[in-house]
Amino acid sequence: MIGILVVTHGNFAHEIVKSGELIIGPQKNYKTLGLLHGDNIDKFKEDVKNAIETLNDGDGVLVFVDIYGGSPFNAAAMSMHNLSNEVNLECIIGVNLPMILESFLIRESYDLQGLKKNILDLGINSIKDLKEELKD
Repeated sequence: MIGILVVTHGNFAHEIVKSGELIIGPQKNYKTLGLLHGDNIDKFKEDVKNAIETLNDGDGVLVFVDIYGGSPFNAAAMSMHNLSNEVNLECIIGVNLPMILESFLIRESYDLQGLKKNILDLGINSIKDLKEELKD
C-alpha cells in the first residue's frame, strides 16, 4: 500500500488528516509531521526522512507539503534527493482536504505515479468560486 506523509507548518498536517478520518474513517500507513515554533530544523529533516523510510513498504510514498519553499517543503525535497535510489517517492505541494480524502480512498487502485496524477488533477479541480457554482 502506498504510504502517505503529510508535512506542514504547525499542527495543520495532523488536523487535516484527522478531519479526513472524521469523514471516511480511520486510515493506516500514514504519518503526519508538523514543524512548530522553536523546533530544530535538522531534527525535523531527519524526522521526515525517517517517516518516509518507515512508510515505504515497496509501493512508494506520497508526500504532501503545505507551501512551496517553506521548511517542510525543503525537508521533503532533501529527502527526495537523499532517498531517490532507495524509495519510490513523489511529493505534492499545496495540500487540501479533498486531496487527502481521495489519496486515502484510491491509493490501493493506482501505482504511485497514477495516484499522484489523479490527486494533482483533483486538487486543481476542487478549488471553486461559490458564486460561479451557484449561478443558474
